[in-house]
Amino acid sequence: MYTEESVWRHVPGKGQPGAQIDMLIDRRDLCINICEMKFSTNEFTINKKYLDELLQKRTVFIDKTKTNKTIFLTMITTYGVAKNTYYKNLVQSEVKMDALFD
Repeated sequence: MYTEESVWRHVPGKGQPGAQIDMLIDRRDLCINICEMKFSTNEFTINKKYLDELLQKRTVFIDKTKTNKTIFLTMITTYGVAKNTYYKNLVQSEVKMDALFD
């Protein structure tokens, strides 16, 4: 499937939230993967504060790009992401470091 990969950032104006997305994968099937990359020495855990940051990034991206494509959140981490409530309500896929170096 054809894809275009890039980074994305919105510099906030006065009173507006900003956002930086580590990697976007814009797919021909009208979907976009917003990839969030995190280094951790063990399994990464999404807490309430980080969940709110991820939701804000997604909202700012959709608002500023006016995209109608389906948005998926993908976590790219060293040792995976803990499967807590925050993970289950937001993350659609994940990639661990070992998959990048096979």
